Amino acid sequence: MPRSRKKVNCERLCFSVKRIKVYMTWNAKLKFEAKELVSDNKAQKAPRVLIIGGGVVGMTSALQLLNKGYKVTVLAKEYASPVSSGKRITSEIAGALWEWPPALCGRHTNEKSLERAKVWGMDGYAKFMELAMNSKETGAFLRRSIFYFKDKGSAMMPNSLKKLGSLNTDTGVVDAYQHMAPMVDTVTYMQWLYKQCREKGCHFVHDEIHGLLRDQAEDLKKKYKAQLIFNCSGLNAKELAGDEDVYPLRGVILKVRNDGSLMPKLNHSMCISIIKEFDESDKEGQSFVFILPRGDDKLWLGGMVQPHQWDRDLTLDYPPIRRMFEKVKEFYPPLRNYGDDDVEEVLVGLRPARHGNVRLEWDHVCPSLLHNYGHGGLGVTFSWGCAIEASAMVDRVFKRPQIYLSKL
Repeated sequence: MPRSRKKVNCERLCFSVKRIKVYMTWNAKLKFEAKELVSDNKAQKAPRVLIIGGGVVGMTSALQLLNKGYKVTVLAKEYASPVSSGKRITSEIAGALWEWPPALCGRHTNEKSLERAKVWGMDGYAKFMELAMNSKETGAFLRRSIFYFKDKGSAMMPNSLKKLGSLNTDTGVVDAYQHMAPMVDTVTYMQWLYKQCREKGCHFVHDEIHGLLRDQAEDLKKKYKAQLIFNCSGLNAKELAGDEDVYPLRGVILKVRNDGSLMPKLNHSMCISIIKEFDESDKEGQSFVFILPRGDDKLWLGGMVQPHQWDRDLTLDYPPIRRMFEKVKEFYPPLRNYGDDDVEEVLVGLRPARHGNVRLEWDHVCPSLLHNYGHGGLGVTFSWGCAIEASAMVDRVFKRPQIYLSKL
């Protein structure tokens, strides 16, 4: 019996060695084919994609495609400004705290959409965890986040998150959870995205387009020598895609210092949902408040969700902003040490929302046009997940291996 057992073990070992050899041969072949694709790219044979939109969704889509060996042209009216500039695009003034869907600022209206959003969210979580290893360059930080709720039904969360056991119910809070979450300094991050794309050969065009994209797709492809077009135009998709479901969700952030001079320095984020259901007819827009550490020495205080409001010229004297400031102080009393003069900047942004939620699909009329818009307040959270799914859709068109050429 011992000899028989030894023989069996030897056969298993030989079988395992064969499997390893087969795997190594297959892996070497895959790397060889990938290098061939890189050579094709250098020989001007790689397909080109034209991306409309220079925000976080468009730039992330560009980087994902570039990493796969595609050629990319990005067309936008505006791009992220240098750090020294005061003018910001919407992506640069996003709160950019990773949230487990559904987000506090808005709601997913159906379960199918929500399940898809969870995949995008987790793809983003993994990517920002990686980028947080180089926070100074990327602007991505990993910090503790606490979410408070005034009704238990709102606290939708994965089982892996930690629920807080002891709560002071006198404040109206009845449920809460915490987890380590990526927080992104989007001014730094958008510059990092731009730099990555530029170094990988992305071509940037400053221009704007009007009218339906599908009606001018062939002319655009010819002009920019592209085979496919990505519509990552955010709110402009209302015109470019003829989508009447697209609308703005206006948000406001107050920027104050977080250097320990007026209160102990805060190193974790806090968010609270202050109403049970998001109501788009609410003109006040005060459905939640948040406190977010930004970079090394700033705090961002918010927030507001005002549907169908386009005006961005607001100040601290605007009554809903004044009330928002007071609610944040009520939620976190140490902030009462901050007065109007301590508010360094009032940032107003328009979240590109859509009834029916994110649209990530091929155009029903123009087969070379792919839509990727309607992310609302989750543009940063969903950016990588949507870019990964969109690039896989392109891979299937060109029947290319779904691999990252830049890592081989």
